[in-house]
Formats: sequence, structure tokens, C-alpha cells
Amino acid sequence: MLCGQWMVEFYAPWCPSCQYFTSIWNDFAKEMISKEIKVAAVDINDYPSLSGRFRISVLPTIYYVRDGVFRQFNGERTLSGLKNYIELQEWQRTDPVSSFAAPNSLPMSIISSIFDVSVLVKDAYTILQDTYGWPPWLIYIFFTVVVIFVGLVLGFGVLMIIDYCVTGTVKDDINNLADDAKDVEDLDDNDSQKILKPKTAPSSVPKLIASSTPQRKTKSNISSSATQIQDDEALLDEILGDDNDDSEGLNTSDIAQATDEDEQTPNVVIRQRRINK
Repeated sequence: MLCGQWMVEFYAPWCPSCQYFTSIWNDFAKEMISKEIKVAAVDINDYPSLSGRFRISVLPTIYYVRDGVFRQFNGERTLSGLKNYIELQEWQRTDPVSSFAAPNSLPMSIISSIFDVSVLVKDAYTILQDTYGWPPWLIYIFFTVVVIFVGLVLGFGVLMIIDYCVTGTVKDDINNLADDAKDVEDLDDNDSQKILKPKTAPSSVPKLIASSTPQRKTKSNISSSATQIQDDEALLDEILGDDNDDSEGLNTSDIAQATDEDEQTPNVVIRQRRINK
């Protein structure tokens, strides 16, 4: 139908206007054989999904299709009116159906699928009632359970799809948080090491710190630094000499006292023996 030229009628057997229009439509189909225009008639009872795709609300309804462009015929429903619409190109005065509402659009395809489902439910109802003898109330309960089950399956599927689409960013955030936690742990370890590191006692001997930047030394600076070093060495020798004198004095007195005690000990022992005798 999307290629070439088509004139399509939608009718129903129970429609009186359709029954009256049947003879006119058959004559028009014979007239259009030589003009390479295809003429068709669609029973909406046999093809409900197709009637839903074309949004049939009035019977009979006629569509003119030219290379996939749909136009609804609104002229006189007579043989002359149909012929003039094609031969005199009166179809150019008719605005085409919008792309959104066209029968080959996605929304109309969805509507057609809904009509197919409704026909399937109707056929299932007829089979359960006529063939298996189910009462109407049991059939309604069965359909309700089926609808709930299908809804749960569809809802669970949608949730799974959403979860699958969102989990990628959540995992990335979790990885970033893990990296941040590792950085914090490293900082804590460094801080604890700094706290536990023993502090070195300050040395009494002055240290000469070499500067990384080159500096110019004058003779006065060199002589003053040498004099200061000599004074420090003399002071250090004096302190060490005093310490040695004190230690020597203490050692000689202790030794003399120890020798006196050693000399007194034998005399006391001899006297004690004489008394005992």
C-alpha cells in the first residue's frame, strides 16, 4: 500500500450505508482497472487492528494513498464523484494526514497492537465459555490474575532495566569513595608516624649548616667564625678539665678511706683473739 496509488474502503456487513455503497464501489473498481489504480475493501470485523491503525470512526470510510501519503476522501460518494477525485486530481485539494497520525507511524502501530490484544482476549473468552464451559465470573477472575501477573512481569523488567542503566554510575561513585578512603588512611598513617617519631635531643655542639644557595664569604666573616670556634674549644677544654679534677679528687679520697679501713680490720681481729684467750 505504500507504493503506487490505492483507494481503500473500510466497511462492516451490518452497516446499511455500506450495503448501499457496495454496488457503487464495485463499479468504481472496474473503471479504475485501466488507470492502474488499485481498489480494495476492508471488513473491520475481520481486520480490527487495521481499522484501529486508520482510526475508523465512520462507515464507510475511504482513503486515497499515493506513494505512502494518506488522504481521507470527503467528496460525494457517487461513481462520478469518485472518478472526478482521481481523474481531475481533486485529491490535491485534500490535506494529507499528519506524519504523527499516519497509519504507518509508531503511535498507530501501538494502537493496532492494542486492537490485536483485544481481539485475542475476546477469542479466548469465547473459547473458554463455549468449548470448556467456564462460567463468566470464573473467566473474569482468570483474566484478572493474568493481567496482574503480566503487570508484575513488565514492572519487574522495567526496574531491572533501570537498575542496569543506573548501576554503572553508582559503581563509579563507590570506586571514587574507596579511593578517597585510601587517601585518608594514607594521611592518617603519615600523621601517626610523625607523632611516634622520637624527637632528637639538641646537641650542645654547634653545627655548621651548608646552604644550597651559593654565598660569598669575606675575610672578616672567616676570621670571626674561626675566633668563635677557638673560644668554644677553650671553654669546652676548661669544663672538661674541671670535671677531671673533681673525679680525681673523689677517687683518691675514696681509695685512702678504703686503705685505712683495710688496715684497721686486722688490728681489730688480733685484739679480739687476745681477749678470748
